[in-house]
Amino acid sequence: MKYLLTILFASFITISFGAKLPAGFKKCNFKQLSSHTCLPQAIESAIKQMDRPIKKLGLVGLEPLVIPSLIVDAGSQIVHTQQIYKNMKLSGFNETTCSKAEFNYTTKTLNLECVVPRFLMEFLYEINGKFLMISVYGKGTGWTVFFDNHLELSFQFGEYEKKGKTYFNILHQHLNMRPKDIDFRLENLFDGDEEMSDRVQKIAKENILDVYDDVKSGYEEAFGKVFAYIFEEILEKVPIDDIFD
Repeated sequence: MKYLLTILFASFITISFGAKLPAGFKKCNFKQLSSHTCLPQAIESAIKQMDRPIKKLGLVGLEPLVIPSLIVDAGSQIVHTQQIYKNMKLSGFNETTCSKAEFNYTTKTLNLECVVPRFLMEFLYEINGKFLMISVYGKGTGWTVFFDNHLELSFQFGEYEKKGKTYFNILHQHLNMRPKDIDFRLENLFDGDEEMSDRVQKIAKENILDVYDDVKSGYEEAFGKVFAYIFEEILEKVPIDDIFD
């Protein structure tokens, strides 16, 4: 799936290199990287604290995270329409729990398995194409909720020097999103024809996981970029020797 993603860069405040993690952030030492508890706890703690501004790192609160523009291309089997989203607000990150977090310093890879119980998207939408064999069109407000969203996220890092300090940067990321259920609502579908809108949305909801599977790669690629962008905002400011104890 192709996508176009624009992030509101003004949401992040410029800050100099060489910052330190806030005192409330849990850190693990290198001997604990193989532990099944330290890294997951550290990541959960950091995510929960990022629901509010962290001036020390130059970050505003991420509840909600605003994405001005997101375009996901049509699927191949069911969703034959491009999905255009604007002013998208994402929330629910602060309830994230992680069951796995493994970092390998030799290969510079981080693998995460986390769950977001209720991942909410609120947006303005525009569609014009086909769903199954039905012509669908409209634009207006809408929302989508992913329930118990199993996130498998991996990062590949590089290293670089800046002012005598060594920093990580993200070379590649991969995201697998496996929600247990999805609910949604699009207002003003079919230009306000409520009967037709209710009928088509009912069909989509009855087959929602199949519908999602048809377009999931586009969402995974887009949201993988979102998570990587947020993570990199920290990595580019905090040197490696302050990430670990």
